[in-house]
Amino acid sequence: MTSRLLKNIAAALAIILITSGCSVRQASLHPSGSAVLAPAVPDPDFSRYVSESHEKIRRVLDAVSINGGSGFLGGYSNEEAAAMRAPFQIPDSAADLCSDRAKGGGKGFLLIHGLTDSPYLMRSVAESLHKAYPCGVVRALLLPGHGTVPGDTLKMNHEEWIQTTAYGVRSFEKDEKISELYLVGFSSGAALALRHVKDSGNAGKVKGLVLLSPALKAKSALAPLAAVAESFSDWQSIFPERDAARYESFSYHAAAEFYALTKGLSDGGYTLDIPLLMAVSGDDSTVDAIAARRFFCNSAVTGRRVLIWYRSGYTEDSSAVLCSDILTVETEGTERRYNGTPYRLANISHTAVPVSPADRHYGVNGRYRNCKFYDGKGNPDDFANCQTGSPKTIFGESSIGNSHEKEVLEYDYWRRGTFNPDYERLEKSIICFVDRSCKMESLPR
Repeated sequence: MTSRLLKNIAAALAIILITSGCSVRQASLHPSGSAVLAPAVPDPDFSRYVSESHEKIRRVLDAVSINGGSGFLGGYSNEEAAAMRAPFQIPDSAADLCSDRAKGGGKGFLLIHGLTDSPYLMRSVAESLHKAYPCGVVRALLLPGHGTVPGDTLKMNHEEWIQTTAYGVRSFEKDEKISELYLVGFSSGAALALRHVKDSGNAGKVKGLVLLSPALKAKSALAPLAAVAESFSDWQSIFPERDAARYESFSYHAAAEFYALTKGLSDGGYTLDIPLLMAVSGDDSTVDAIAARRFFCNSAVTGRRVLIWYRSGYTEDSSAVLCSDILTVETEGTERRYNGTPYRLANISHTAVPVSPADRHYGVNGRYRNCKFYDGKGNPDDFANCQTGSPKTIFGESSIGNSHEKEVLEYDYWRRGTFNPDYERLEKSIICFVDRSCKMESLPR
């Protein structure tokens, strides 16, 4: 495909978006002037990095009228939202750290969130790790351009994400109390973890990678056009900013930086020789799940590896990419129950994988319900009805949001899945992976 043709396609897409988009831009779609940047040089103490980032986020949220003043779904205050979006550390200070090796003393975990997300997406995993290893250290980064307002994604740079990841790793490398480090990445955070190991040439204290919904390649074939499209339009999609934990709107620049980060990352020729645990939904509509599966089979050569592959009746055929160490989890049956609460589920979405059903924000009974499909289009009552829900409402990936699947699944409204019904198995798998005396073949089937 010629560059002229690519530009023509991108221009056409941009014109469509410009003519059909929001005519009055939300204040949150402009750069705040106070975006979170990569940590300063020399490296700040991690506790200082956490507190300064938190304060910056709160100031920006206070200065911008989120969603025209109606606030976040769930009634969160700006302070609560800032706490959810900020980087964090468990325990909060070194004074609270214990050293018992039987309880995880010496272990460190660096958590890296995904594109337009925040560290909150890693909270369930952080709590699971702390419960299993109360004497370990858990740190979650905030990637530059995130946490404040989506307008700050218009200026962010993937090189700063790489710098921030390196800072997080150095915070453990410099700590004499830490002898083994695990990088835990979700979505593009997984790409950052992998790229750090690949580019550093020396794993150092890193003893393993945990990659959840790894974004090694975009799902859309138009991903290479994002850099051209942003010349014509800032925004690929605009929504009211209703989620206290992450951005709702998505910029072309964010897509372009993601493409730059992941370009060539899953191509052949690279061998990953440290332990790897991956968890992937075969129904993922955001990233290329088959590319992640292919990377696992062809590039992860260590004997200590496992891929948890979530498959439903809607998953495309993956039989062409087969290898050992793949644990296939069937998501059969739409009728589910969690702690007495009934719900319906079609399949597991990209964003659902790292989140527990118990999560107070995204879980089965969480305060946020993803009904973006109905936001600002069609019947104005649809969004409210989706929020309220009914016994027929269903969770799933965006692939089920079409008329054919509506007839098959017999739902009234669908919400994009925000939690993983198989989280308990995932939690046990991560703990077994970290506990190097645990045999991966003993994982619950």
